[in-house]
Amino acid sequence: MDILLGKEKMYDQVILYRHVNPDLDAYGSQLGMYWMIKTVIPHIHVVLAGDMSQDILKIFPSFEVNEVKEGKTLGIVLDTANKERIDGDISLCDKIIKIDHHIVVDSYGDINIEHEGASSCCEIVTLLLKEYYVDLPVEAASSLYLGMIGDSNRFLYNTTTKKTFEAATYLLRYGICIEELYQSLYMKTKKDLELTKFIYNHYHERDGIAWYYLSDEDLKYLGIERNQGSQFVNLLANVDEFKVWMAVTENKQESNYRVSIRSRGVAINEVASMFRGGGHAYASGATLETLDELDDLIEKLKEKMNG
Repeated sequence: MDILLGKEKMYDQVILYRHVNPDLDAYGSQLGMYWMIKTVIPHIHVVLAGDMSQDILKIFPSFEVNEVKEGKTLGIVLDTANKERIDGDISLCDKIIKIDHHIVVDSYGDINIEHEGASSCCEIVTLLLKEYYVDLPVEAASSLYLGMIGDSNRFLYNTTTKKTFEAATYLLRYGICIEELYQSLYMKTKKDLELTKFIYNHYHERDGIAWYYLSDEDLKYLGIERNQGSQFVNLLANVDEFKVWMAVTENKQESNYRVSIRSRGVAINEVASMFRGGGHAYASGATLETLDELDDLIEKLKEKMNG
């Protein structure tokens, strides 16, 4: 924050990065920083790295996708545990700041702000801004709040602490309408209902582990992109018999299968790391090279459940 908010103009531009296959926290922290910089430090050219065309962005305040310019460049990477998952080329930057709340596996930044106990990356960003008494535009506050409730599941997960509520209280100062934000987040369409029906009619269950699988043909039939297929994983949550639940979607472009894993009381991140993934104790992701690996993943999860 000293680098960004100091009196001296140390950088000509800032490139904001986040992880591939972004969720609410990834986009929320990226766009929260984007709106803060545009408003508080308008002399700095700010660039959003990565794919900024996904449907989920409709619930965030609108933004501009600027091109990278010549000049001294600061890179800020948000919500990304390891370098391989960064969506964008960080070699364009003279200095890298990493801000993240995942288990520390790769401190790739010149400056690393890593807090495994935080509910979200948005919480960390918000508390940094609060510490420096930064007055936020409503667009920044709304983006950060959306990311915070996304990763904490509306403050339901046990990563929620008094610091989380301090951050939320700070954001409420700046005129955000939480009713509108929640409505935008949870409003459904008829298309969503059809997808929900499809998942409930086609899910599988084995020994306390539930999952649904969407092939490339299923995705086309339902009219959704690969990343959208994973967003319905919590349709299988809150079922007493299911301790672990998953979304498995075919990624035809990369010839693999993406898995979103969630659990209740079962630490799954170590298992996810065995299958080219990782994440939080109760919310992780993995990648399968073939569907044959799904049985191996399920067996490893069963071992974890029964261990």
